[in-house]
Amino acid sequence: MKKLLVPPVFVLLTLILTVAFYFCCPKFNVIDFPYNLAGLLSVVLGFAIMSKTWDLFKKHNTTLEIKPSSSMITEGVFAKSRNPMYIGMFLLLLGFGICSTNMLSILACFVFVLLVNGLVIPQEEKLMKEAFGQEYDAYKSKVRRWI
Repeated sequence: MKKLLVPPVFVLLTLILTVAFYFCCPKFNVIDFPYNLAGLLSVVLGFAIMSKTWDLFKKHNTTLEIKPSSSMITEGVFAKSRNPMYIGMFLLLLGFGICSTNMLSILACFVFVLLVNGLVIPQEEKLMKEAFGQEYDAYKSKVRRWI
């Protein structure tokens, strides 16, 4: 059985909530047109960051799964954040939330961040510490978890 990738599942659930909130909680649809279109900028930026991150994963032959990594990436977007993929996911979700005009959808994006920050990143950091030791500690001291 294939292991579920938790953050993509969180993204999918948040997108489903975005649609549900739009239709089920219309009193929270408060961002007027054309201001809601500003969300498209966030969507594009999120996709761009995720794409850059994915390219680095492929270049270094590493994985998106939460398991021991074969290489530690410190270049490109990883020079600015230890978790650029999650930043991209957040910006994507935030953009869709803004486009939906629904404040609950925007709040759901921040719940995504809390879940990833509390449940996923600590596991990943533990695996990175086990795999790379002091090299990872040095990286952590120079590069922030988020931005």
